[in-house]
Amino acid sequence: MKTIYLLLSLSILNLHLVAVAQGTLSGIISDYTDGKGLIISHDIVTGDKYTWGSIDDEGLISIPLSYNYLDKIKKMAAKAEKKAPKGFTLKLPTVEHTFTCRYPDIEFENPQSILSGLPDLKLTNNKKKAENGSIYAVNNPIIASWLHNDQKGDIGLGYYLLFYLAEEKASTKGTCMVPTYTGLGEENYDKFTLFELELEKGWNIVQYEIEEVFESKHGGVFPEVIKVTKLENLPYDLIWVQIKP
Repeated sequence: MKTIYLLLSLSILNLHLVAVAQGTLSGIISDYTDGKGLIISHDIVTGDKYTWGSIDDEGLISIPLSYNYLDKIKKMAAKAEKKAPKGFTLKLPTVEHTFTCRYPDIEFENPQSILSGLPDLKLTNNKKKAENGSIYAVNNPIIASWLHNDQKGDIGLGYYLLFYLAEEKASTKGTCMVPTYTGLGEENYDKFTLFELELEKGWNIVQYEIEEVFESKHGGVFPEVIKVTKLENLPYDLIWVQIKP
């Protein structure tokens, strides 16, 4: 039997003037020109489109946040379970699953606590027909491109944010090391992920900071050291990147 995890990785929405609370997440996309619309996600199992928020003519984003978010996710999972391929099961992601390590030197507190983030978010018109691209919260535009390309291609120093709702208080601490093949000749390097993560019950801002990169002799640039921490506030240098189809 195969398992499909309902992975809900966040493209977090945010700006300098945003308050992150159990209310509404809002921010502005600079130079936005696509008019009023909705913020949606696609369910990869059912094909359904779910609405998470809205955007106005000026690029102001608004996404309601609440503790009831997990209830919505569980209903989505139940619906997807009915349409999943035969022999597959669906599971909600946990702390341990989200921050798993192939060669673990990781210590967890409350590893089985459910941990769901906002899904990958897309902009569309009010009829959910004209898609106007994806949105990412970063401090370096090249990181947004890397995320958009499924973490492939060149990357630079900087960070991106994900936004998770934890069912219970939990933590992840330690260093994960994974031998990584660059895809360029026979070149390999060791990739390190440093976890220093204390999650609170409720919504959490999680920062993935690329502290070091590996520069291939063939020209590619890859993440070599990534530090994962929880932030209490939004970074002052956060920018919005909209990547169109």
